[in-house]
Amino acid sequence: MDTLREILQEVKKGTTAFEPASSADSDMEDFQAIAKTLIFADDEDLLEECIPHKESMTSHHWYDLVIVNGGLSYKGEKFLAQVNDGANERDDEIIQLKPNIYGIGIDLKAAWKRWKNRKR
Repeated sequence: MDTLREILQEVKKGTTAFEPASSADSDMEDFQAIAKTLIFADDEDLLEECIPHKESMTSHHWYDLVIVNGGLSYKGEKFLAQVNDGANERDDEIIQLKPNIYGIGIDLKAAWKRWKNRKR
């Protein structure tokens, strides 16, 4: 989810072309996750239009360029806003009560909320 959010934020900033850092195999391999995330975002209608391109020089047929036309769709903007709203809610919690002993612990705040919302 974090990769999707980061890529959508790049699109929102105005990035329209995504490509690997170089044509080295390691960079091409690393870029595949980004390309597939952009294609997924397009399939989920989070982008206006996404045009992927695969290289044909090697037998890998890796994605070597993804063009985004039109930026984020309305659904993409809403998705990004929801993710950001959730992050802001977590930032509001200043105190965390999570005591643990030897790596085993309990989130006291979550336990309190669960106990408060239990069925009677």
